[in-house]
Amino acid sequence: MKLLSPVSLAVAIALGSASYVAFNQLDDQASTQYELKKEYLDKKYESKLFNPKRYDKPKEALDFYIEQRLPIGLSSLPVERYSQAINQIKNMPHYSFKTLEVIEQYDPALNAPDGETQQLGDWQELGPGNIGGRTRALVVHPSSPEIMYAAGVAGGVWKSDNAGDSWQPLSDMAANLAVTTISLDPNNPDVIYAGTGEGFYNGDALRGDGIFKSTDAGVTWEQINSTASNPDFHYTSKVIHSPTNESTIYASTRTGVMKSTDSGESWEKVFTPVGTAAGCLDLSVIANEGQDVLLTACGSFLEGGVHRSTDNGSTWAAVLDFPTQGRTTLAVAPSDNNIIYALAANVNDYGMEAVYKSTDMGETWTATVTRETADDFSKLLLSNTVYGVFEQCFGSQNQFFNQGWYDNIIAVDPVNPDVVWTGGIDLFRSDDGGQSFAPTSIWWFDMDNPQYAHADQHTIVFHPDYDGVNNTTMFVGNDGGVQKTSNPNGVRLNLEQVCGNTNDYPDSLVNWSTLNNGYAVTQFYHGTVKPDGSSYFGGTQDNGTLLGRDEGFNSWQEINGGDGGWTAVDANNPDIIFSENTGLSLQKSLDNGRSWARATNGITGDGFPFITRFEMAPSDSNTLWIGGNQLWRTKDQADNWVAGSPILDSSVMSIAISPSDTTAVAAGTRGGFIYVNYDADNSGNDSNWNPKQLAAGTVSSIAFDPYDNKIIYATISTFGVSHIWKTIDGGDSWIAIDNGLPDIPATSIVVDPVDNNRLIVGTDLGVFVSTNAGESWFADGSGLANTQIAELVIKDSELFAFTHGRSVYKVDMALPVARELNVNEDSESTLTRFLVDDNGVRFDSISFTTLPASAKILLDSVEVSVDDKIDSADFAKLSYKPNEEFSGTDSFTFKGLVGEIESDIEIGVKVNSINDKPIQLAEITPIEAEVGDVISLDVAPFFSDIENEKLTFTAESNRNELAISPEGVISGSFVDTFDGEFEFKVSDESGAMLNASVDVSISPSTYFDAPEIEIGQTFFTDENVAVGTVLGKLKFELPNPDKASIVRFNIYGNDTFRIDNEGNVIVQGEVDYEYTSLYTFTVQAEDSKGNLSNNPKVHVKVNDLRGNDDDDNDGDAGSLGWIALLASPLAFLRRRRK
Repeated sequence: MKLLSPVSLAVAIALGSASYVAFNQLDDQASTQYELKKEYLDKKYESKLFNPKRYDKPKEALDFYIEQRLPIGLSSLPVERYSQAINQIKNMPHYSFKTLEVIEQYDPALNAPDGETQQLGDWQELGPGNIGGRTRALVVHPSSPEIMYAAGVAGGVWKSDNAGDSWQPLSDMAANLAVTTISLDPNNPDVIYAGTGEGFYNGDALRGDGIFKSTDAGVTWEQINSTASNPDFHYTSKVIHSPTNESTIYASTRTGVMKSTDSGESWEKVFTPVGTAAGCLDLSVIANEGQDVLLTACGSFLEGGVHRSTDNGSTWAAVLDFPTQGRTTLAVAPSDNNIIYALAANVNDYGMEAVYKSTDMGETWTATVTRETADDFSKLLLSNTVYGVFEQCFGSQNQFFNQGWYDNIIAVDPVNPDVVWTGGIDLFRSDDGGQSFAPTSIWWFDMDNPQYAHADQHTIVFHPDYDGVNNTTMFVGNDGGVQKTSNPNGVRLNLEQVCGNTNDYPDSLVNWSTLNNGYAVTQFYHGTVKPDGSSYFGGTQDNGTLLGRDEGFNSWQEINGGDGGWTAVDANNPDIIFSENTGLSLQKSLDNGRSWARATNGITGDGFPFITRFEMAPSDSNTLWIGGNQLWRTKDQADNWVAGSPILDSSVMSIAISPSDTTAVAAGTRGGFIYVNYDADNSGNDSNWNPKQLAAGTVSSIAFDPYDNKIIYATISTFGVSHIWKTIDGGDSWIAIDNGLPDIPATSIVVDPVDNNRLIVGTDLGVFVSTNAGESWFADGSGLANTQIAELVIKDSELFAFTHGRSVYKVDMALPVARELNVNEDSESTLTRFLVDDNGVRFDSISFTTLPASAKILLDSVEVSVDDKIDSADFAKLSYKPNEEFSGTDSFTFKGLVGEIESDIEIGVKVNSINDKPIQLAEITPIEAEVGDVISLDVAPFFSDIENEKLTFTAESNRNELAISPEGVISGSFVDTFDGEFEFKVSDESGAMLNASVDVSISPSTYFDAPEIEIGQTFFTDENVAVGTVLGKLKFELPNPDKASIVRFNIYGNDTFRIDNEGNVIVQGEVDYEYTSLYTFTVQAEDSKGNLSNNPKVHVKVNDLRGNDDDDNDGDAGSLGWIALLASPLAFLRRRRK
């Protein structure tokens, strides 16, 4: 009997050991066999002591998932945006990979699931169909038991019409919503309710978005409006139907127990738990004298309890409540509803606290077995069985590795109330009413072993016709999908069998088989396509690193254990592959995954995320990069690593290496920064990586343009920000190019190597396509589900999608058959999209028969000649470059080979005349002046326009002291010293613009010659003259107008007049002869150097227009000239300010 295969014995899941033990057929050398098993489990045991989790890490995985999507300021994912996005996607234009068409009004019938109308292209499901994913919900049709429904945390709802022999997805709802409960209406089983939100964790976890309902056996789904965006339904753990009223439904949720009396249209809360974590996680209902008796179990990480209602939920009483009670699950005996069992975890260590039994419909309870009284097996119901008996098996210390908060289920045999089933990590059965238990499955055996059931049990379901004799079928849902047994009453396992220390595994033991026949709900983190394009592998949540092939949808195999992560393959030797587990755990295999060795020598940093990113250079398989809180580089295929960057702002979450140049590398972080380096082969701890923050979110993926590595694309997976970004200058500046995409996390981006204008982006709701480098986007019209894309890969003419919840798909990407090249003058265009035959098949090789008359054909910047043969591997290096300043039509021809078939191809070329921006003819003479100097510099002669268009100069001045006229004259003056630039723009008549600048250096003034104002000046005016009237111009001398200018005239002793900088004496107030006939004031000038002039008196004589005399006896104030003299200021000393 085969117990363990090389696949399942990758012993160093966390330790990264270079060795593993391969078990084949058991032989008679029991001692050798014993030592091998002990070595295997010892290593697993050490690993678990360091990080005590059996296989996968569900809580860490969930935290990792959420932190990449959670907007700043929120505590849970805004999953209602998925529903909003689906409605938006329905109204978007859709793109066909098959026809290259854009369908403005998309009809899903064009890609019907039956496969008969795949008009727009067909995503081919690659599996794995034999390795499922975490399944918390499983139901069987009561009258047609061949119909089954199952649901996982990321794969949506699935249906089988043949008792699990095959499965089909029912994906109208957002497939990435965690479905945790399914309930069939007992009066009409075609009516299905699906509750969402995985609320079993300590925290907000993966929020749901209410309850979905189908009235046609799952063909279509509608969200129940009363539960949408309703906090009472963010986490729905159970939906059940009243046995006494066909319109009444109950639901247990994070906030309590909800009740609907109108089939879900409206709800009321009938019970609210107090002081519990995770709310109410289980709910049962029993009919009793026309009333619904309800029992709900609440609590998990905080003390909880079981509450009971005997009046349809109106009133409640605590019936099972003790200080150490953690998560508790309930099971009513179908053959006697008075008998109910409860499996309770301990709130502190999550192991089994006790099994309780009630014989009065839940009113009173008695412990049948407790952790203090249990035998060796019975106390392990919620622990890792083999480690709980490690001492008995191998003589080493026991460790329990409890998981009662995560996997905890109990069920009762439909015909025998004394037969009780429990599920934790393994499955157990009691035959004595819960007083003792023994295991019926072993997680660590090989997958094809009859005693193997995948670890982590979440649901146990009996066949509707189960009678214990003629029908003995029982189903379980666990982290590996769906399994069943046809002999649940078979012999249970003993200690030697659990330890693997015996050859005795009779057929009478309980046997298990998988029903994952097309139940493709595997959650990939990443994936890699082998060079042949027909095999592929990737890291998954819960199920290790998996390898699949085109010919084996249901024959994928695990090649490395634990949670899988990123992967890579040597393009020159596909037997050399890389994988990882969690954190810094990179491993390398030289034999296609049969053995692994740790590959982290030299890495000393930290900050490596739960799933760590690493990338292999597309053009050099020896070069790899990996990221923690800094980047690390190897040039010898992971034999040795060196630091490639300084410490970054946060953990690295994405890495990209240019397909054509290993020195061009970009990395994105959890903090939203992207780092780019074009000399990365030589970078180190002190290198400059040109950081730019795109947004407050996680940079989830990066892609270089295959032909221009200055063009880079990046995605953001955080809600509430722009999700697609682009740079055309090597990362100096970035722009958002969402352009109509819904607000959903973007997770992967690829650039079509044949047509670099075609971008494909993976999101949490499938794939989107741009055919114009991100200017606009289309939804995928080729039939892929609304599922989360983990990684997109283009291999030859196929696009692969590794999903997180719906396994792996691929679709043929029709290559555009192009025969007309449209290019702008003075630019260079790649030719790869033209190098296909008339059916879109890429040529194996080409040779040019005629060359263009007005351009050059370049191969990696070297001019091509007629008859030069170019193989397809070099197609990406071919380009068309027009001669300088040429515009018009051109053409060239070549012969292409596909196998033995030769094609003659002619390419017509249109070279567009492009208005060139103005050019600068020479460096502008720097402005060098002193403080106060009058600056005037004509920069127009330094610029020209190729098309001889008129130039215009403008500036949004970075120096307010300077301005530039439209004709190009810079003028102004500085009052302080300055060293820097004056920036301006030069535009032609067509709008083409050049940015320019001139250096400016302003030194302290060395000029001290002050202005001189002529003494004894008098101006004349009539009284009541209008404000603004100019009376004349003050006479003054400016010794050197080239060195200084007047900046102001100061007037002392009068506010009726003012003098502008030109010396004009201007009326600014009322001129009243009756007040005075002579205004006298002192004037002083200040120049741009700060020098002050003399300060003579200036007079303004007012003419009397009303006939007033001028004697001193008529009391006319205007004649009192002496008063004006008294009002004049003291004489100022002439001074010069230096």
